[in-house]
Amino acid sequence: MTHTLDGCFLGIDDGYFDIAYKKARLGHRTVLAGAVVCNNAFENLFLDVVTVDGLDALSVASRIVEKTVALHDIKAVFLDGVTYAGFNIIDPDRLYAISSIPIVVVFRHKLELEKVREALVNHFHDYKYRYGVIKKTYARSFELHLTHIPTTIRVYAVGLNSDRVGKLLLKLCGIFADPLPLRIADKIASALGKIYVGQYFKEKRNEIN
Repeated sequence: MTHTLDGCFLGIDDGYFDIAYKKARLGHRTVLAGAVVCNNAFENLFLDVVTVDGLDALSVASRIVEKTVALHDIKAVFLDGVTYAGFNIIDPDRLYAISSIPIVVVFRHKLELEKVREALVNHFHDYKYRYGVIKKTYARSFELHLTHIPTTIRVYAVGLNSDRVGKLLLKLCGIFADPLPLRIADKIASALGKIYVGQYFKEKRNEIN
């Protein structure tokens, strides 16, 4: 596959969920959206659901990527960090191994790894796996200064070298700190997530009544 600065790119982000979901641990779900941008214009949307604090984010993301590449010549997939729907995990290395599509992880904010580890230890029996993915990805990330804002983000990429990733992000970020595919996925997932959660509670109230 030839990787250029033109073509189609996929951004994957999660939707809103009530914080009570995390406390209840009842397998609640929210929206996972995949937004396709081709030549800097929104092209298509793929939707699925993911479990809050579950371990299905990788398989759901893989499903979205599979559906997307069947219709579009996807040059790279952008992830907003590696934690989705709370502490559900997408391992970028495994996603790349499954899809053979370059994966770019964008960290817009600095991670305080010790605090992340403490939260995981206190709430998850499998904290070693979850923290391991977060730590290895963040440790391998590099700083990218977006001169047009200006701001600095951290980026981890598999399947693309840092120079090409930098050029891609400068093109797709425009005047923002995150690339267009992620911005679109975030807005859509957030809006639909609220609808999804609202519908869930409506159905629960109807069951009680």
